Amino acid sequence: MTAALRDAEVLRNRAEAVQAAVLAEISSRGVFATFGYPSLAALQRDALRIGITEGRKRARRAERLHPTRQGTAERAAAAPLTAQAAADGVLNPGHVDAISEVMAALPATVEDTERDGYEKTLIELAQQAQPAVVRRAGRHILALLDPDGPEPTDDGDDGLAEPERELLWSWTRHNRFTLRATLDAESGQLLETLLSALAKPKPHADGIPDQRSTGQRHGDAFAELLDYTQRATERPTEAGETPVVTVSMNLNQLLRRERHPDTAPAPQDLFAHTPTLNGECPITAEAARRLACDARLVPAVLGSNGEILDLGREVRTATRAQRRALTARDGGCVMCSRTTRWCHVHHITEWHHGGGSDISNMCLLCSACHRLVHHANWQVRMATDGKPECLPPAWLDPTHQPRRFTAPHTDPLAS
Repeated sequence: MTAALRDAEVLRNRAEAVQAAVLAEISSRGVFATFGYPSLAALQRDALRIGITEGRKRARRAERLHPTRQGTAERAAAAPLTAQAAADGVLNPGHVDAISEVMAALPATVEDTERDGYEKTLIELAQQAQPAVVRRAGRHILALLDPDGPEPTDDGDDGLAEPERELLWSWTRHNRFTLRATLDAESGQLLETLLSALAKPKPHADGIPDQRSTGQRHGDAFAELLDYTQRATERPTEAGETPVVTVSMNLNQLLRRERHPDTAPAPQDLFAHTPTLNGECPITAEAARRLACDARLVPAVLGSNGEILDLGREVRTATRAQRRALTARDGGCVMCSRTTRWCHVHHITEWHHGGGSDISNMCLLCSACHRLVHHANWQVRMATDGKPECLPPAWLDPTHQPRRFTAPHTDPLAS
C-alpha cells in the first residue's frame, strides 16, 4: 500500500507541474485579460472554483518555474531546474514553493552556474526532507551569500545600530491587557527560548492531559516569565539547563577569514557555513561577532575545561556538558531537524543493551522521531565520520539509504 501511495503522489506532482506550465503560458498570452479578468488568480477563481489566495499561490509558482512574457519583455524563470524536477514527479508543490522562493530571492549578482549549484542542492535536499527543512536551508543559503548583511548607512537608518522593535498594548473594557509586538531576530530568539521551557503541556496530577490550547499555554508562560523577572531569584530550566540563546559560528567567521564557498555546499553542509542563533536562525557574521564580543565565550567543543563527556555506564542521563556537545554536533533532531529545545537525548545502543552514556553513543531526537525509532523500525547509527545518520524501515524505503537532515557547525563558539 505504501508503494501505491508513493505512486499516487508522483502522479499528483506531475499533474501540478503540467498545470504550472499551462498557467505560465496563459499569463504570457494575457488570456485572463482577453476574458476581462484583472489577474491570473481571478481567472482561476472562476475557472477552477478555487479561492483567490490559492489562485495567487499557483500563479506565483508558475511564474517562478517558467519564463513568461509581458508585452515584448520576457522574464526568465527563477527556478527552471525545479520545474524539470517537478515534471518528473519527485517534488511536491510544497517543495517547489520552498525552492522557488529561495531562487527568486538570490541576489542578481550571483552567476548562473552558481545559481544552478544552489538550486541542485535544494532539489537534492527536497528529495530527503520536508518543505520546512528546505526553507530553512534556503535561509542559510541567502545568509551565506551575504554574510555581513547590508552596509551600514551614514544616517543610521538601516536598523543595524538600532534594531526595529515595536510593542503596543492596551486595556480592554473587561480589564484585560492586550499586547502586539514585532521584534528583531535576536530578541525574538531570546523570548522564544525563555518561553519554550515554561509553555510545555503540564498534565494534571490525576493523569488528565493538559487541556490548554497552544495560545493559552504561551499566555500562561509569558505571565510566569513576568513573575520570574520580578522576583529575579530563580529562572526556568529546559532539559536540565537554564535557557540561553546560543550564538554559533566558526573561528574563521569570527576572524573574518572567509566569506562563502565557491561552489554550492552539499545538503548536509548547508547549515555549517552560516552563524546562527540557537542553531536555527541564520544571522549575519557581523551580528554574531558583535554578540560574541559582548559575551563570555564558552567553547562549544566541550572538554577543554576538563568536563567529562564520556561517562560510560556510570550515569544514564546526559549531563549539561553532554547536551551542549550534542547540540553543537547534531544541531537538532537528526531525523527531522526540529530545534534542540524539543529534543531528547537518545542512546543509539540502548542502555539496557549495554550502551554507554557517552557522546559517541548518543544523539538528539525530538519526541515524535524518538517514538519512530522505538516503535516504527527506524534506526540510528554512527556514520564513518562520527556523526549520526538515520536508516528508514524497508517498507518506507526499500533501498535503506541513510538520511541526515542536520549538520554541525564547524568549530563553533557559543555564548
